[in-house]
Amino acid sequence: MKNDLTCGVVRDLLPSYVENLLGEESKEAVDRHLETCPECRERKEDMAAPTGAEETAEAAKEVDFLRRVKKGTVKKIALAVVCTALVVLGGLALKVFVIGTPLQAQSVAVIAEEIQDGGSTLFLSLSSINSGNAFHGWRLETVDGVTSIYARDVMVSPIHRTGDAQIYVPLNFIQEVWLGGRSGRLIWADGLAISQKTMDLLEAKTPFCGDVPALGRIAELLEISQELGPYATTLHTSSQPYAWALEFRDTFDTKDWRMLRFCAYQMLALVGNLDQINYSYRPEGGVGRTAVDQLREGSVSAGAAARVLAGLTERHNEEHNTNWPVHESIKEYAESPLEYQRMVTLMNEYLIYRQ
Repeated sequence: MKNDLTCGVVRDLLPSYVENLLGEESKEAVDRHLETCPECRERKEDMAAPTGAEETAEAAKEVDFLRRVKKGTVKKIALAVVCTALVVLGGLALKVFVIGTPLQAQSVAVIAEEIQDGGSTLFLSLSSINSGNAFHGWRLETVDGVTSIYARDVMVSPIHRTGDAQIYVPLNFIQEVWLGGRSGRLIWADGLAISQKTMDLLEAKTPFCGDVPALGRIAELLEISQELGPYATTLHTSSQPYAWALEFRDTFDTKDWRMLRFCAYQMLALVGNLDQINYSYRPEGGVGRTAVDQLREGSVSAGAAARVLAGLTERHNEEHNTNWPVHESIKEYAESPLEYQRMVTLMNEYLIYRQ
């Protein structure tokens, strides 16, 4: 086949030839010319070589750029994660060590309560139950005759070093004082400091004398074994009167007998359907007698306890010019912390120390 392309024409077609843009007939014509023309063939090779090298260099640049972008992105992500973690930790530290949370009444122990200045001031010595916690920002708020004590609970740090506080609460025209607001703990009402033991016993209150765990908790809080010695307990729940019986092993003296009544009245108040406390003990000096002579038995009924407390209430009102209510049922003393504290006060004044 005749090669009808001149060098000039081939040179014009070489760019399209190198880019593979020629039709089949034109490409074949250029191929025939290149086979016989070293000069055009060399020009074609020169045109093709730089293009490949440039593409390779460009690809390398792109790969290097992508690597740099990826490396920079990883650094930015890592930096963002570190910054976020620092912000979170800083906020947590600020919350835990500086700002804190509202005081919870159960996290505070009342070390001392004292009425001062002729009854016009309540002094409180408070301490954190947890040695790692501290309080700050103590403040009093009084609304409608009710004073609430508030604070912030934080972790101990150089900023806040202690969980102890001494608070003076003015009592003029005040009926109640609460630690942590009305949802917290009542610590003073109508002239009486409400003890933590009172609150704990009311929390242990149960409607049924068959609730053995609750009875055990009540006995534990009343410290019966510590005050009166070891004892065995039995329950009568099959029919009324429902009874809780205590059989003591040690001998009793007059003080022990008073303490027994002190505990029995509270047990009757705290157990909803409990009708009486039965007890047995050995009187002081009974050792060496016959078993029958040694053992003394008795009982305290809910009705009798209520009558005794009614008489003590009237006596207290007369002596102290108060108007404490006289309850017909001993169960009414367990209906509020104030009434329970009144019952304990009556027994302390007349049953324990005056007889």
